[in-house]
Amino acid sequence: MNRTQKIQQFIEERFLVEFGDEVTAETDLFKAGVIDSFGYIQLMSFIEDEFALRISDDDLLANVFVSLADLDAFVAGVAEKSARAGAGQGGVPCAD
Repeated sequence: MNRTQKIQQFIEERFLVEFGDEVTAETDLFKAGVIDSFGYIQLMSFIEDEFALRISDDDLLANVFVSLADLDAFVAGVAEKSARAGAGQGGVPCAD
């Protein structure tokens, strides 16, 4: 299961929604009523734990990730940034 599928599966299981015709990767999950602020915190916590990432307050304040595509792109970007920073220092790359 790849990164996108893991995030999608979490959203589907936690928020009882199924991605398909009505809810797509581009759907604003807040506007669609899939998640609220509490759910968003749960989702961010899942992402930090699942992908061994640290999401800073600055990340959250500067960006509100409202869709699966947004979340996936954010995780990919942070993982890539972490891998580059760790490559020269013997760090551990983040999971996919």
